[in-house]
Amino acid sequence: MLKKVNYTKILFYLVLLTALGFGIWFYSYVFGYVIAALVLAYILDPLVNAVERLRFPRWLAVLSVYIVLAGLIALLVALFAPSLYDQGAQLISLLQEDRPGTTNPLVELPLLKDIHLVLMDLDARIPVLDLANEYVNFMDMVVEHLVELPKTIMQNYSTIIGAVSYVGMIPLICFFLLLDKVRFRKGILSLIPNRYFELTIILIGKTDETVGNFMRAMLFEVLAVALMVFVALSILNVPYAILIGVVAGVANIIPYFGPFIGGCVAVLSSLIAGQPTIMILWVALAMYLVQLVDNNLVYPVLVGKTIDMHPLIVLLTVLAGGWFGSLVWMLISVPLLYITYTMIRETYLNFKMFKLL
Repeated sequence: MLKKVNYTKILFYLVLLTALGFGIWFYSYVFGYVIAALVLAYILDPLVNAVERLRFPRWLAVLSVYIVLAGLIALLVALFAPSLYDQGAQLISLLQEDRPGTTNPLVELPLLKDIHLVLMDLDARIPVLDLANEYVNFMDMVVEHLVELPKTIMQNYSTIIGAVSYVGMIPLICFFLLLDKVRFRKGILSLIPNRYFELTIILIGKTDETVGNFMRAMLFEVLAVALMVFVALSILNVPYAILIGVVAGVANIIPYFGPFIGGCVAVLSSLIAGQPTIMILWVALAMYLVQLVDNNLVYPVLVGKTIDMHPLIVLLTVLAGGWFGSLVWMLISVPLLYITYTMIRETYLNFKMFKLL
């Protein structure tokens, strides 16, 4: 006898799937906010837990951590923002300076001037090349784009406001994630059937441990590289040492390509500052030594064997991330791959242990 079709049940599930699909579509815009806030929450959660163990209420523990972090950020801004502004103003003034009878201001810099002289010498020997004029024209184009950069930024103020809004919303969402962590976890567990209840608790605990440790290790490595670059470049009197340190630290997340990006920024800064060629070589050596310390000391201690993936997989992941979504995806592609792989592996191992597979 054929089993009677329960049309009510089918209709209910269709309505439920439709509602879920609409919800995913409706909230798709804020997924990026939530993911970034989750990363921040994983990083800050141990600090909040430590304060909470001092018999602080959860809300006061979260608020205390936020106040301390806000104070540190305000202190850093007060210490370094004025010098960054002055250095930026000096750079724009150098590029905008109109000096009759002289060449492009960039071409007057020591190393670039030496290159220009070499090209002029080649042109004198082989006149058909005309390399010196092409070189100057290229530098003129570079200066033109750099001078127009502040104007371009002002014209795209809406994009900048959107980015500031994005950054401002992440700590707010993170605040509620930290505050109601237990409530969210109970809500998730209440939806889990009894057969999978213990397994889910184990997976959540393992995810918290693995993802949290990994995120914090990456953050500490970024800070360590940024500090080492700042100290090294400050000793060499390279301008924009703070900014270069931040760029090098963040870029260091990108395997293989990140250190190269940081090194190029440091060398270009020394070049634009008009430092002699030998100093530019010292800057390149300093960035190389920072990478040696990071690869042989900082990374093994902080991250260790956390990312146990073949170098070819890491390289292909970075390239695929750059193709998929430019620099942002180059930054997050390897951590995202590692987290996904770890969660799938732990799920598989625990399913096997509970004889569900």
